[in-house]
Amino acid sequence: MEKYDLVVVGSGPAGRRAAIQAAKFSKRVLVIERGRRVGGVSVHTGTIPSKTLRETALNLSGWRERGFYGRSYRVKQDISADDLRTRLHITLGHEIEVLEHQFARNQVDTLRGEARFEDAKTVSVLGEEGETFHFTADCFLLSVGTVPFRPDYIPFDEECVFDSDGILEIGHLPRSMTIIGAGVIGIEYATIFNALDVHVTLIEPRDTMLDFS
Repeated sequence: MEKYDLVVVGSGPAGRRAAIQAAKFSKRVLVIERGRRVGGVSVHTGTIPSKTLRETALNLSGWRERGFYGRSYRVKQDISADDLRTRLHITLGHEIEVLEHQFARNQVDTLRGEARFEDAKTVSVLGEEGETFHFTADCFLLSVGTVPFRPDYIPFDEECVFDSDGILEIGHLPRSMTIIGAGVIGIEYATIFNALDVHVTLIEPRDTMLDFS
């Protein structure tokens, strides 16, 4: 059973910074990530994907230049979902490589798998091949990220009904879209698809939009 000074569960923004900072203080650090690659929500489904989609939509649609060239101006006439995904995957691949290099440079160990506490100082990790590892540590940091709320009465099918994670893998650009919820995520995706000339209807049951309460 290997012993570490710090075991971090989750490689999102908080986990990666804590791991690298601890390593800089000469601590032996392990990062456990159950996703396909390191990066967490920020890299795979949150901040970076949505901002990449936004910049891709504004760039390919020519939205920023329409004030000069007219509303019909486009950099690319027929924008597809593949165009969005291609740019997205290139950007995410670069971000993951940067993070993996940071871990390697600071001698932070990483392991893909699902962690479970055995006791206050021990975790077991179910690896991707079904094997089990055990580790002890003086300190643990849980940085497991978030997932969208999916009520069981809504028929999410990843074809017509998506959440904010699933929309990143949309197969084609629809002619119209209804977004339920006018918080920061809903508004962001409304503006992205509107720039792509998708007719967007935004539904918010509260009296105000961009409400953080």
